[in-house]
Parts: sequence; C-alpha cells; structure tokens
Amino acid sequence: MYKKIVLVCLIVLLSFAGFSQQAYRIKADIFTKTRLIDSTFQISKGTLFYDKNVKKIIFDFSFPQKEKVVLFDTIMYSFRADTLYAKSLNLLIPDQSLFHFILMGNMANFGLDQAHFEMKGVEKKGDMVITTWLPPEFLRQTISKVLMATKNKLLYSVTMLDSKGNVVSRQILKNYKLIQGIDIPTEILIATYLSNNQGNIYQIITMNNVILNDTKSNEKYNYKL
Repeated sequence: MYKKIVLVCLIVLLSFAGFSQQAYRIKADIFTKTRLIDSTFQISKGTLFYDKNVKKIIFDFSFPQKEKVVLFDTIMYSFRADTLYAKSLNLLIPDQSLFHFILMGNMANFGLDQAHFEMKGVEKKGDMVITTWLPPEFLRQTISKVLMATKNKLLYSVTMLDSKGNVVSRQILKNYKLIQGIDIPTEILIATYLSNNQGNIYQIITMNNVILNDTKSNEKYNYKL
C-alpha cells in the first residue's frame, strides 16, 4: 500500500524547462520519507529507470528490502530475487507519468492541456504567478480545479481541490538543478489530505544523480515480465 502511495504521488512531481527533444531515458536515485496518518514514518530508497520508447517505469529498491517494481500499462509487478510475488492494478500509467512528460518536453502545463483541462485564469501573487485549470466534465464530480504556481518561470507548486473546494493534495517543488538543459527539482514536498477526517500523509522525495540518455545499463530499462 505504501509503495502505491509513493508511485501515485510521483505522477505530479516535476516541471520541464529547456530543450529535451533528444532525451529518451531518465535515471535517478530516489529517497522518500513519508509520515503516515498514524504518525509513523516509512523510508524507502532505490533507483528509477525509464525509457520513453519501452514505456516501463522500473523502481529498483534497495531499502527497506531489495525489490523491483515494474509499472507497465495498467499493471504493477513486484519482484523479489527476480521472482514475481505480487501483481496489481496501477494508477500511474507510464506514458502519462512525469517521467514520460519530462522526456517528451510537454510538462510546461503539467500535462493538463493534454488531459483536456481548460485554463481559466492567471493572477500574480507576490513573486508567483498562479494559473487556474478546470477539469473536463467527466472529472468534475471529483476535482473542481487545479492551481499551478510558478516562481522565476519554474513550477513551484501544484494544488488540487475536490468538488467541494477542499484541498486534497499539494506538491511543492524545490532545489532545481539544470541537467542537460532541463530544470529538475531535486526535492519535492507532498501533502495528501484524506477525506472523511481520515488524516493526512506528508512526504519528502529527494532525487539525486539524475542522468539523461544513460547508455551503460540498457537491460535496466526493459525488465522482462
């Protein structure tokens, strides 16, 4: 359950800027620390591999245990010692993920324009520019709007509100690094506010050693299912 939360959160974490038309692979070391609703903490770390042509998101976890998680199409596969031990539905479809968007160079609008969201307003608050996006009709029973804030022309935060106007999630992106022409935040803060007073989940995700177009680990990007 915890890894599902981590992987779903990752869908809305990064912003694109620069010239990435030639980028086709991304690799990064990922460290996450999550405060759960019972106030306990969980930590995980590992390496992410993604090739936009293969369309498999692969997490090679080293902690708290050695495990590979492969997201392909709508299924999540979990392997231990190269043996499949779990298989479930997956909400993070690879070609709709941040990893795919960043390689395709279409994260400037957070992918919302391609998801048929409509931009409905822009306002300036201090040093930030806030853009309001309205969802397509079929999503309005669950989402009323998404607020995107940019700071110094970089995505700073993304806030999602439910149909009643309550904030259900907020992501803050910090510590950008320019990697091969792409501005990538290396620290992401995520707050998820659960419904019916179930509590909140807070998460810090750190990305290090980000590499684009890695050619030394070809087999890592197409794990056999």
